[in-house]
Amino acid sequence: MIGDHLRLVLPADPGYGRIARITASNLALRLGFDHRAVEDLRIAVDELIILLLRPEGAPGTITVDFVVTTDGLTIDASTTAGERPNLTDRAALDRFRAIVAPTVDVVSLDDDGVHAHIEKHAASA
Repeated sequence: MIGDHLRLVLPADPGYGRIARITASNLALRLGFDHRAVEDLRIAVDELIILLLRPEGAPGTITVDFVVTTDGLTIDASTTAGERPNLTDRAALDRFRAIVAPTVDVVSLDDDGVHAHIEKHAASA
């Protein structure tokens, strides 16, 4: 499993976010994460989708890369969707960080707000 890389390219529509959450949960289960760690990862991915996409969706795609590492799981997500008001909304960014930071080991957003990186280490699971 170490080195496995899964890539989802989904329409930039919130209805497809479930696919990313299910993928994260299933990978975490395969890695032996406990129930709490699986739920933490699901929450982090859910918040990531909310941040990157407008609630009503937008033209474009969201790409989510899952990579199994020796430490656990990394998730990189980016979007090509048009205007993303949430990304210029400081409150939305602060909410994302406040919810996601306690659930994962590493979380970062790029400066233009179209790419995010999350890591959940097996030792913390």
